[in-house]
Amino acid sequence: MWHEVQLAKEENRRELVLSGAAIRKRFEENDGNLDETVYQLSALNLLDINDTPLRDISPKIANLEHLQSLILFRNQIASVPVEIGRLAALKVLDLSGNQIETLPIELGQLKALTTINLSGNKLKQVDLGQLEWLTVCNLSSNQLEEFPVLPCGKEAQHLAEVNLEKNHIKEIPVTLVNQTSLKTLNVADNKIELAPKFLVKCPKLKEINLKDNPLKDKRLKKLVEQCRSKQVLDYVEKNGYVAPKSETDTNAENSLPEPEPAPEVVDVRQRITIIKAPEDGRKVSFTAEAKSLRPYVAHCIVRDFDVGNMKKFLQLQNDLHDNECGKRELATIATHDLAKIKGNIRYRADLAEQIEITPLGAKVKSTAAKYYDGLKQQAEIIRKEKKRSTYSGVYKFINLLEGKVFVFFDDEEKVISLPPLTNCDETKISPETKQMLLEVTSSVSLEVCHRVMVALIKKMILMDVQVSRAAPEGKKKAKGAKGPSTTVLTYDRSVEMVIEQVRQYDAEGNFHSVFPGRADLVFPEEEKIDVEFK
Repeated sequence: MWHEVQLAKEENRRELVLSGAAIRKRFEENDGNLDETVYQLSALNLLDINDTPLRDISPKIANLEHLQSLILFRNQIASVPVEIGRLAALKVLDLSGNQIETLPIELGQLKALTTINLSGNKLKQVDLGQLEWLTVCNLSSNQLEEFPVLPCGKEAQHLAEVNLEKNHIKEIPVTLVNQTSLKTLNVADNKIELAPKFLVKCPKLKEINLKDNPLKDKRLKKLVEQCRSKQVLDYVEKNGYVAPKSETDTNAENSLPEPEPAPEVVDVRQRITIIKAPEDGRKVSFTAEAKSLRPYVAHCIVRDFDVGNMKKFLQLQNDLHDNECGKRELATIATHDLAKIKGNIRYRADLAEQIEITPLGAKVKSTAAKYYDGLKQQAEIIRKEKKRSTYSGVYKFINLLEGKVFVFFDDEEKVISLPPLTNCDETKISPETKQMLLEVTSSVSLEVCHRVMVALIKKMILMDVQVSRAAPEGKKKAKGAKGPSTTVLTYDRSVEMVIEQVRQYDAEGNFHSVFPGRADLVFPEEEKIDVEFK
């Protein structure tokens, strides 16, 4: 048994990474084969083997039933076993930089898969149509001559990014209009001669790369090489290629069921109304000591907002914490039910032993000191498991918070937030919440604080806005007429969000700042979000 595998087995590790010069040498000595006792590590969540002469993935891979990430890039793998379809928990699959020519149909059984990277292989055909949770797909640097089969319709609610650069694809299929969530399409360095007009029917498409294709439209080719995606899509909307209908096509249409037409796009805009902070409105005050520990803070109030799907709303916050907040190292977000907060909010530092809080998800109160001790123990376990020398994520702040902590109180001395670690369970939002207090704190800069708050507001207003089809009035197919009805793309609902400003004051009552100001909520025109101050 290899030393690394033995260690992972003895410590019951969740992650195993095999890489580097010593590992490469071991593979070379073992004729490109992996120590198969790896497949006995059933507790693994992540298996990462990269830059080695690994030639095969054993069918025993199916034993790793808890595997969520399988990272096998830049090896010598030539084929993928059908048993890979039994990895029901797999979310990330990276087989880039190998020698793979075909994929087993069992790959479609990976219903939890969100990210797949198969770039740098020898694939000529790819069918990913069954991967309904797929979000990111990279098939660049292969030998594809046709557009891959991607999830579409009801199965295409998540696919946001597709990279097909450096293949041999000759045309973009009309089925692309069914990609209702597609934001980024990269088809650079292919064999595409015509940019079809239906590209603009993809409702969320914002980034497109058509560079290094033999485009026949010389003006478009120049735009592609020089301009941003918006200019390219604007040009395609007016001058894009529309396939002519031949007599053969017409006869074929008469003998086949009516196809669903490419839809038109209806310009539905969302609206944010900003209400000036009233004189008797909620206020936030802070002490100099609290500001010195975690100095950057922003609050605002969202009025009459229907939270709706709680699971989706909480996932929205998790996504922001992972991305815009840099896994909570740049900033942290807290959302509160405003009705459960009494009076104004004060931000101050205090002794950890004297502060009592009911942490989010807990049922009983504990002191901040006791809560910190529990977090420290948890952080130490994670650090040892991942063989790190320091804490990561939010845990990196723990040692800075010993002794005094900084907390947000309401007028009843109830702790509502303990940034950057937790907020109070008593003020957490629920499906019944209508008035919401948004909170963002940062130790980096006020700019980061405001950027995260704007991203949160934007995600909230677009959270339940989905694309649907409907026949517009006056354009329905006449009785007995041939051909499909005209359809449009519209939105399930148009949202108006009402945001009330929140003012900040120092401990002496002097005005400090207000959010949002007129320069804070500014959105690009293509995002269709209007902002009005009242």
